[in-house]
Amino acid sequence: MSAAARRVIDRLTLRTAALALLVAIPMAAQAIGLLPEVTVPVANVNDDTEHALYIENASDALARGENVLEFWVPEMDEGFPQFLYYQNLPHLSVVALHRLLGGTVDIFTVFNIVRYLGIVLLPLTVFWSMRRMDFDVVAAAVGASASTLFATNFLYGFDVGSYLWRGLGLYTQIWAMHLSFIALASLWRLLRYGTGFRWTAVVLGALVLSHLLYAYMMVVTAALLLVWGVTRANALARIARLAGAGAIALALTSWMWLPYILERGFQNASPYLQPEKYASFGAPTILGWLVRGELTDYGRVPVLAALLAIGVVATIRLRASSAAFALALFAVWLVLYFGRGTLGPLASLLPLQETLLFHRFIGGVHIAAIMLIGVGGSAIFALVRAQQSSTRTAIAAAAIAILLVPAIKERLDFENLNGLWMRQTKSAIDSDTEMAAIIGALRDLPAGRVYAGLRSNWGEQLDFAIPFRSVHAYQYLVTDRFRMLAPPYGGASLNSDLQFDFNDQVAAQYDLYNVRYVVAPRGLAMPGFLQPLRTTTRYVLYATPSSGHAEYVALAGREQVSSAASLFPRNRAFVNGPGPAARAYIRWDYPAPADRVLSGEIAGCPSGTLRYERVQASRFDFIASCPTPATLVVKETYHPNWRATVDGAPVETFMASPSFIGIPLPAGEHFVVVDYRSTPIKTPLFVFGLLALVALILARRDLPERVRGMRPRLDRWRRAARARLAR
Repeated sequence: MSAAARRVIDRLTLRTAALALLVAIPMAAQAIGLLPEVTVPVANVNDDTEHALYIENASDALARGENVLEFWVPEMDEGFPQFLYYQNLPHLSVVALHRLLGGTVDIFTVFNIVRYLGIVLLPLTVFWSMRRMDFDVVAAAVGASASTLFATNFLYGFDVGSYLWRGLGLYTQIWAMHLSFIALASLWRLLRYGTGFRWTAVVLGALVLSHLLYAYMMVVTAALLLVWGVTRANALARIARLAGAGAIALALTSWMWLPYILERGFQNASPYLQPEKYASFGAPTILGWLVRGELTDYGRVPVLAALLAIGVVATIRLRASSAAFALALFAVWLVLYFGRGTLGPLASLLPLQETLLFHRFIGGVHIAAIMLIGVGGSAIFALVRAQQSSTRTAIAAAAIAILLVPAIKERLDFENLNGLWMRQTKSAIDSDTEMAAIIGALRDLPAGRVYAGLRSNWGEQLDFAIPFRSVHAYQYLVTDRFRMLAPPYGGASLNSDLQFDFNDQVAAQYDLYNVRYVVAPRGLAMPGFLQPLRTTTRYVLYATPSSGHAEYVALAGREQVSSAASLFPRNRAFVNGPGPAARAYIRWDYPAPADRVLSGEIAGCPSGTLRYERVQASRFDFIASCPTPATLVVKETYHPNWRATVDGAPVETFMASPSFIGIPLPAGEHFVVVDYRSTPIKTPLFVFGLLALVALILARRDLPERVRGMRPRLDRWRRAARARLAR
């Protein structure tokens, strides 16, 4: 080997080592900073409370032999079939991994390990994806090194604040980050080179099952990619490839999206959601954040913003195809992120725009920004002509590493505070033996909902004496799997937002929701109808007057209601009116074509009794008795998938105010069973998706070429058929 060739190899080896180190340093820092997410098992304060609950309920449903694809989650918001409406591949994967480990690691720890690895390993996904998109190795390495260093003011983007214990708890978005990059790279290869058709279809399907909003965003991105580099010669081939991959992805995931569409009327759209989540923040605000570096470097020196700016300038000057696409993608998502106020009537052109959360489009901005930051790093390498010598390579790598030091330090400080707060919270909860005693007492009592206050009242006092805003009893009891009347989390149930109106001074409100127990601070004046069951130096456990999880009621009327927006004010008026105390409910025919009153009052059964009650996760058994025909209301969120039998015979169910299960019962004593069944088409569609996946895997690699090869034969058959028809 010549000396010149040896020098070239040495420079390449040094460049590889320098770039590997550039990626490894931020990864190592994150791996250390995020360790408390695994090593400190403590109740969550954010959306991860919900995610952990879904995972635990899925594991329990599997153990009971129920359909793990769709089951009832009873702990929050009077219950809801969350997996009917929510992406669940990330949750089911944790359940599967827990089973594969044979239960040797508890499921909550498995969940935290998956979260941890998803964040720490993101740079590897970014590097692989950018290389597949024809970015040079330097751009891919710099983009990868920056991918976990974003910092925003909790704007739901790719910064770790979206995922940590002290952050937002966006577990499924961790999956969406990886799958969005992989899907984008796969689409790039498919549309540009015609390769990876089957892989692309599978990845798109996985994205749909992991995050519906990011799948929607990928559709918009794919549309841009379709026209990027299109010519008259390749247009039809590109359209066919994209349509084929998309159609297969839809087939693979039909068990998720089709039942959701058919039953979407029973999912709540909260009127209390912050307006900026629907509308985003507008161009002036977002452009101000961009200029000040707050979309990438909130609260620190804007190092990533500087690399982003360099990447934009380099792209405009050099016009490399992959970099130019990243710039176009950045512009598209930045404009969409501006939101409804800026877009005006144009926003209505987006499919399903009525329910779109425009503020989450920051994810598209961050995906493109990561690629442009990589281009900026590559431009620095080119500026110092790193390819010419080992010294220049070392200088370029060192310059970028030094540039990233403030970002790495700030993220470590952020994560160290996160770890400190986690340890302090765990210590406070573990040392609160009085709360542990209250929880132990609750476990020994008959089933019923528990109330530990709200965010708007004394519930804030039950904070385990933690010196900062952390876990409260109303959150902790949810994680301990009690049915709760508590501040809503996701608010998906039609009953969710009614809990804000709960009046804990009125006995009828407790009976309405079957709130049988109250945990309150000692010394707090409580209504006289509450009976103390257990008192400690800090807490009092009360029993409340409740007729049970079901009761006989009168029907004050029957009305048709067309939408959730129309239903909510009617239910709110019922909750805050005389109906609960009078046990005079309303029968809703929902959803209906129009809003109108159908009939008047139907008498109740004041002498009706509930002799037996058994409350399980997704099934209720009652022995109810009344001398006349009457209506039994079960105090659980209504859904058409509830099935009721009376003495073994199926009977209809209907929605009764607020959004509970109503059952017409004949006179006499009856054994009533109410259980939740998954949507009938769910399992058949899942089997169809599995068969489609198997067929896709077993399909010949040269299938597209063989199909194209059949075109001449098909053309001959078509001409022959036309000739016969002409005769």
